[in-house]
Amino acid sequence: MEVTTENGRYVADHLVLSAGSWIADFLPAYADLFEPERQVVTWFEIADSSKFAPERFPVFNLTVEEGRYYGFPEWGNPGFKVGRYHHLAGRVDPDSVDRVVHDADVEILHRFARRYFPEGAGPALQSSVCLFTNTPDEHFIIDRLPEHERVHVVSACSGHGFKFASVIGEIVADLVTTGGCRFDLSLFSMRRFEGRNDVLRA
Repeated sequence: MEVTTENGRYVADHLVLSAGSWIADFLPAYADLFEPERQVVTWFEIADSSKFAPERFPVFNLTVEEGRYYGFPEWGNPGFKVGRYHHLAGRVDPDSVDRVVHDADVEILHRFARRYFPEGAGPALQSSVCLFTNTPDEHFIIDRLPEHERVHVVSACSGHGFKFASVIGEIVADLVTTGGCRFDLSLFSMRRFEGRNDVLRA
């Protein structure tokens, strides 16, 4: 297999496509399966840091009437870090995503913190814009490209790929070196989307 880029020409037995929010650029025929989404996280001032220390305060994923939120203990940066899945529910172009954090972005998160974690709901200390890449069912895609058995699509996405980076790396290493994997990857098959808008038509 040969790949040519602006930096050179590369020859290998297998190709792994793991381009995050830009993966659809490499797989335009399957662009319908990858939806980049703008996310915002904010760190809020804490009244009592001991209550938000890692040994007392867990990483959480919480569904409430306002939506599905996630948060972290105070670690690295000062403050209580919180985000909301599908922040504003808008598909974006990763090359032109709005990287400015607006007051409305922060208020969505501050409102949640004030109601559920009032001691971690002080003034916003810092905010950041990032990207999720969602699949239609929000599960990963870890599979061979149907028309090219030596091309592996690895879109560990929908906002929770990073937490599984080590095991996904092990899986991909096994696939390209041995051709198999000790885990059942059927949940992550591209073929589960057969028939969706003419993508992967049966």
